[in-house]
Amino acid sequence: MVYEMFQTKVTDALQARLGDRYDLILQKVPKNNGILLDGLAIMRKGAGSSPTIYLNSYYERYLEGVPLDAVIDEIFQLYQENSTVTHLDFSILNDFSLLRDKVLYKLIHTASNPDLLSDVPSVPYLDLSIVFYLFLEKTESGQMTALIHNDHLKTWDTSLEELYRLASDNTPRMLPAELKSMSEVMKSIAREHLGSDYRDNFIDDLLSVPTVSPLYVLTNCSGICGACTLLYPDQLKNFADLMGKDLVILPSSIHEVLLIPYEDAISFDEMADMVSHINRAEVPVEDRLSDQVYLYSRELDAVIFAGTPVSSVLS
Repeated sequence: MVYEMFQTKVTDALQARLGDRYDLILQKVPKNNGILLDGLAIMRKGAGSSPTIYLNSYYERYLEGVPLDAVIDEIFQLYQENSTVTHLDFSILNDFSLLRDKVLYKLIHTASNPDLLSDVPSVPYLDLSIVFYLFLEKTESGQMTALIHNDHLKTWDTSLEELYRLASDNTPRMLPAELKSMSEVMKSIAREHLGSDYRDNFIDDLLSVPTVSPLYVLTNCSGICGACTLLYPDQLKNFADLMGKDLVILPSSIHEVLLIPYEDAISFDEMADMVSHINRAEVPVEDRLSDQVYLYSRELDAVIFAGTPVSSVLS
């Protein structure tokens, strides 16, 4: 079954289950790095908001052999689990005084997002761009956010400078940074997956293999769009001073960065090759941040390019 027919069959089946009190709308939804996903918005008539379910991954499951009826059941169940999300009064989007403490920022790759960046306010940062969004609500099933566009600045009669000032205050406060060693992260993953079979001694043995330099993971408390924590005031400075070294920064994804205390044996170009390979082999396109390696310099108290500057698009 071709993708367009799959979309039609899923939409028709869900419409039949939900009835005339719901409107189902298929729409292209732009994501990071030029990705367009097919979102199915399920709108209850009279409601101000609706969950959007992306069908792309469900089509892949269908192609892998999952029966169509089972796929539709999964989508319907996902909607039911998220249909009780608080229906926000979207009229507040016209009143900036109610939104000032909800303005946050995140980082995206500049060269991979020309269309998006033509439509949203942004601040250049190395080969990246700082963009802004509204953090509207947090629920058990996720976060409700809204990207800020140029038109919003006109509606709100505000400026890019004001957005940046607000986001610089709000983001560290609402989504504080979390810095963990890679061994801590691996132990956390092991505990989650092994449950009662988890043994500290066994995991310690697995992690005892010596490395050139220890790895640390920097993200925010939600683990979503946490790479922007490298912008937080004094975040890198305090850690670098604790280590007594400059910091190599590897852009793992838009959600996190890896930090390595700098050693003379580190080759920045080799690190960049590794980041590029991992991006294309392991990281979904919409989650890629950059192929560039950065260095936090204690002398400059700034993040700078490390090695040869990289300008490729993250495709």
